[in-house]
Amino acid sequence: MRQTTITVLSLLVAAIALTGCGGDMVLLNSAGPVAEGQSNLMMTAIYVMLLVVVPSILMALWFGWKYRESNKDADYQPHWAHSTAIEIVVWGVPIIIIAYLAYLTWWGSHEYDPYKPRATSPDQEMTIQVIAEQFKWVFIYPEQNIATVNEVRFPENQEIAFRVTSNFTMNSFFIPKLAGQIYAMAGMQTQLHLSATETGVYRGFSSNYSGYGFSQMRFLVHSVTAPEFEQWVQAIKSGQGNAVVVDDKGTTAVQKGLLDQAEFKSLRDGNRAQFQIDAMVKTARTEAEKKAAAIAQAEGPYPHHPHPVTYYSSVEAGLFDSVINHYMSNYHGDDHHAGHAVDTHSAPSHQPEAVAHDTATPVTGE
Repeated sequence: MRQTTITVLSLLVAAIALTGCGGDMVLLNSAGPVAEGQSNLMMTAIYVMLLVVVPSILMALWFGWKYRESNKDADYQPHWAHSTAIEIVVWGVPIIIIAYLAYLTWWGSHEYDPYKPRATSPDQEMTIQVIAEQFKWVFIYPEQNIATVNEVRFPENQEIAFRVTSNFTMNSFFIPKLAGQIYAMAGMQTQLHLSATETGVYRGFSSNYSGYGFSQMRFLVHSVTAPEFEQWVQAIKSGQGNAVVVDDKGTTAVQKGLLDQAEFKSLRDGNRAQFQIDAMVKTARTEAEKKAAAIAQAEGPYPHHPHPVTYYSSVEAGLFDSVINHYMSNYHGDDHHAGHAVDTHSAPSHQPEAVAHDTATPVTGE
């Protein structure tokens, strides 16, 4: 018994120490109504399950102590076989808990649906288009006609409608302090609605492995006041975004002009190591192999650091829609036109998997 107690205490101390080393318990320290609701939902489910777990652990320890060999006063009933009261407890309590958890799951799935708008009308939402480019994130503000790379800003208490797609393999867009993750898939548009109830800087990243440079797909989310947001937008549109400090190290952004198809194409990073590229060039024999090697050389090796925060003072019209339609034209043929609705049940051949909610929505040029 003494050894068991020491083991349990050691595990508790180790768990507390590891939690401390992990820093901010971001999933339990939310900064938005969606993430807060999801956190409360998770904790409620844990507390309800502990109604079974804790008594079971205590009874297991108590039984072991009560019926130890040295306790001669414990009841010995070798012919005992049934107890109606025990049957009611061991079956009834779990059934009640499972039924409650089922209701909680059903309610939470609808209440915190990422596709559910948080504003009472579309006019109250700010739309931000998100493109998962190869090992970086591109954010387009269609209403402000600006774009950013690896940074997103919006006013506090402003309802945000993210429209998410991918320009390479399947990825996952995640801002844990503000909402749950949502998949980004080529040829599809998924949605995520959220808001931040306070100003601050929050971490965002890809939570789905997508290649060698996956670990560099990190970005910062700035929740600012409305006047600060307007000043930021004006600074970018006037070409003065390079004066904006983007992190606590004093780093400033890179300011550029128009984000058009050519500039967007230049943002793509390589997805191979340098030795792999060298091997492709060395062993290329056929025209197809030489072409693939030339493309790999042009893209370069995969990044070892996140792409610097970059601002664009204007954006080519329809850029976000063209990224989606590019994959749909490959899927349906070259005669597919830009205004065609995206297939709601299909995905590009290299992305066969999707969760139930991550289905495509029509491209409307919003």
